[in-house]
Amino acid sequence: MTAFALVLLVLAAPASHATFDGWDLDNYVKEDQGTWAAYYRSHARVRLGPEQRLPNGVSWRLHVDIGTGLAVPRITWMPDARRMRAANTLFDIAQGGAMLVSRAAGRELHEEQTRLRLDGKPIFQYGKSVVQTDVGLTYATPNLVSFVDLGYVVHEEGNATWRIIHGVTFDLAVRRVFGIEACPDSDIPYIGLQYTVAKQGVREPINYLFQFGPLRVCNGEAYEKFVELLKRRAVLVAEQAAGSKDPVVRACSEKPNVEQHIDKDQEIVLYLTFKGLAVHNTEYWPNSSRSTCTLTRSPVNPVILPYRELEPFMIPGPWRDELLRLN
Repeated sequence: MTAFALVLLVLAAPASHATFDGWDLDNYVKEDQGTWAAYYRSHARVRLGPEQRLPNGVSWRLHVDIGTGLAVPRITWMPDARRMRAANTLFDIAQGGAMLVSRAAGRELHEEQTRLRLDGKPIFQYGKSVVQTDVGLTYATPNLVSFVDLGYVVHEEGNATWRIIHGVTFDLAVRRVFGIEACPDSDIPYIGLQYTVAKQGVREPINYLFQFGPLRVCNGEAYEKFVELLKRRAVLVAEQAAGSKDPVVRACSEKPNVEQHIDKDQEIVLYLTFKGLAVHNTEYWPNSSRSTCTLTRSPVNPVILPYRELEPFMIPGPWRDELLRLN
């Protein structure tokens, strides 16, 4: 996990409202989440991006906050107006939280500048405290909505040290927010370290088993099969992208063996698209291309896994039914 990953945990919400509990904001945001949407509505100065359309006809545009430069999608049309309003309310909360993070990060940078000035050291130049490199709505129906948000936090003498790799899915039917998380029977968070006192405080291997909506990859055999599926699809994608003039694709294809980009000991971020599940790799080789390959969507990252290939990992339910109808 990045040191500053805005990853949403899957938490149940009361039927009357949705919740954004579980933001890992690394102590940046202390405010009660109930204030996030209010903060957006009272502080945002919005510039509207051009309207765009998804394959199913749902239209959307970015709301760009001029002060922070941070953008979050809003849906402008879908067949169910009530569900559209529910989704946009969640987007208001998300954008308010992002703006609060930017404000807190900006305060830290200001304090660092002040310290340097008092020590007689040169100050550093920077623009925004949080830089967004890619954002977009990737999937939207009256039941499910997904978006991706990529970027980094400027920190410590102007260096971009903390990456944001953020995939979020809203289940509008049950008013819950989904991201990749630990399996139902696990008391260790996804990519968390187990700490066992009985073993003299030794930290056990990181937990890479996960669930996401109906997807259950919750034992070693299933995880090995999932990683092999991901590797095979990554090889196919690399072959299709061979010879591409896209600078991002070229930078991310410097090594001939694409399987070196996929490892069973790597964190992933998941979100929905109409072509399949987007598996966004947060660690990428070679190191010189790490930020390029993880902070900009390209034909080689995320890898898109068709939902039909994921059927063996899915439990029955509305998500499964909807996604399997797509391909």
